[in-house]
Amino acid sequence: MRKRAQLSLITLLIGLAMLLSGCSLSAHGEDQKVLNIWTFTDEAKDAVKAFKKANPDIKVNLLFITNDNYVQKLISVLQAGKKVPDVFFVENTYWPQIKQIPLLQNLSKSPFNASEITDQQFQYIQDIEKDEDGNIRGLGYQGTPGAFYYRRDLTKKYLGTDDPDKVSEMISSWDKIMEIGEKVAKESNGKVHALSSYSDIDIVQAANIKQPWVVDGKLVIDQARMEEIDLTKEAREKNVEAKYESWGSAWTASMQQGTVMFYAEPTWGLPYIFESNAPKTSGKWGLANGPKAFSGGGTFMAMYSKSKHKDLAWKFMKFYTSDPTFSKDLAKTQQYFLSNKKIDSELAPELTSDFLAGQKYFDFFEKAGEEVPSAPQTKYDNDINSIWTNKLNEYLNGGFKTKAQMLKSFKTEVGHDFPEIDVND
Repeated sequence: MRKRAQLSLITLLIGLAMLLSGCSLSAHGEDQKVLNIWTFTDEAKDAVKAFKKANPDIKVNLLFITNDNYVQKLISVLQAGKKVPDVFFVENTYWPQIKQIPLLQNLSKSPFNASEITDQQFQYIQDIEKDEDGNIRGLGYQGTPGAFYYRRDLTKKYLGTDDPDKVSEMISSWDKIMEIGEKVAKESNGKVHALSSYSDIDIVQAANIKQPWVVDGKLVIDQARMEEIDLTKEAREKNVEAKYESWGSAWTASMQQGTVMFYAEPTWGLPYIFESNAPKTSGKWGLANGPKAFSGGGTFMAMYSKSKHKDLAWKFMKFYTSDPTFSKDLAKTQQYFLSNKKIDSELAPELTSDFLAGQKYFDFFEKAGEEVPSAPQTKYDNDINSIWTNKLNEYLNGGFKTKAQMLKSFKTEVGHDFPEIDVND
């Protein structure tokens, strides 16, 4: 009798153990909410940390891949349809190519209805997020309108003022900038230049094209690009630009040294370019509008269309782009200008920068963002932009005697690399 009771007790304990084991497996195994994210940028870490804090029941696997290898690995897994992350980040340079891949979720459709988020964004960002058919394929969380960052001490010395509105008027056309450049170079005996590089012209002109590189299979060189050739050549010949290589050591050193008056850079230039490279110059900088509105860079998030966790993926994408608490904290702690106009406008009256001598930089960029044009894009942009930059640089350095020679060489190389594109006039 006692033996039978013991067996019954053992059986009961085994059953209870199995039940508890099953509950544990269910809680931490099959039914656990898991979200896989790929990124090339450290910025995602902060968003994931905040998202996990707000959603402790969701496990997030964040894989960081260096930018050099990232795009190719992403394209490879998308083509294979295996081990594709639920959400992945794409830099603006590669976004036109990636967003045309059919395996990106169409976010315009229900249950996502992404327009509820994108309608709150700047128009140029909305246009970038859409594919050729007008479907939303990704969400941008950054606002990247540009400005002419200027050294206040230099504008005071050579232009007589460091007031942002007055400086903006003084550089409201390329002709005015050329005149200032000649004046500054002469009065400083060639030690100070108005622009750091021809890239200060390129970033503006590239953002103001009306036609993309390729239209109906034919190469197109927009008028803004043609103007760029003449403008950069004039700036080089008149000693208006310092001939620095963007992101080179001399370029970054010039910010600390005070040998350049203006740099054309986007919003993120404040923390990642100027504060990073010239920390001892705090208070010596300002923001001004140049000849044309422009933008630069940006990052987009997309969702894998065959993901088994679309609900989690969408929850994260919504959080990163429109959660007011997270977005405001990001803006205040990291000087992060957002794609969401509504949140930007709420912050605009209060956010100032000591580095910019107290200027209300969110207010400046909010207004600038409304003026940024929507430059058309194609999947060829990254490669053709690279060819264009190389040929333009070669032309400025005397590698081509005439503009016509440069253009001929440019077309020849595009035709060689992309035989499907008609490069003939």
